Amino acid sequence: MHSYDQAAWHATDRIQQDLSLAKLPADSPVLRSLRGYIVEPGDAGSLFVTFYGQRSDQYFAFARYAMSGSDVVSGGILEPDGETTLSTLALRMIAVRGKAIDAMQGPDQGLCSRSMPNTLILPPDAIHPMSVYILSSTTQNGHFPAGGHYRFDFDGDDKLVSQRSFAKSCIDINTEAKNGEKPMTFGITHFLDENPTEIHAFISYHVPVPLMVMTVRNRWLWSVEKGKIVPLEHMQKP
Repeated sequence: MHSYDQAAWHATDRIQQDLSLAKLPADSPVLRSLRGYIVEPGDAGSLFVTFYGQRSDQYFAFARYAMSGSDVVSGGILEPDGETTLSTLALRMIAVRGKAIDAMQGPDQGLCSRSMPNTLILPPDAIHPMSVYILSSTTQNGHFPAGGHYRFDFDGDDKLVSQRSFAKSCIDINTEAKNGEKPMTFGITHFLDENPTEIHAFISYHVPVPLMVMTVRNRWLWSVEKGKIVPLEHMQKP
């Protein structure tokens, strides 16, 4: 999740620079047709970020960037008469993103920030289905929402087969200094699983302190830091 998120983030920074250089008018039909981006796997761990648009019922690639970690290796805005066709996987990812957003209409699927949510799509592999994450976004420095995150899983026919939330309520991870001192850790109580989840691992890349996660079901205390989950202590019942 972290690598896909970073690729999208830094490719977005690059396309903003490229759009500024292209000097397209704000009311350009091309800009008005843009719909979003998807991240596809490449060779040797590389990722490709494609920004796509829609004309009538047809999607097209507007810009594409090859990413190595957080670095843009190559790419840019595509020529209108160039290769703007989207791959079969890209079209599937666009389709399941829309289905996941449609499924986010339930009464128990609220977000934990007022800004637009982030979407993150992981392509399928031999073991895992295609997963779409809809994530509450952060709006304030020093704060990160640990609630309001959801996963939607799709099978090989792009049918929604499972979905879940990762918290029962909104949780604000606040790492701002208090009384002149910044916190050394941040504690979270987790009720839904016996282990910290991929969301805890993902969040840990975005906060400057280790997360201490207490899984209530089995009373274990875990440390989660930069994606690494380590069991610390089994808490005996009083």
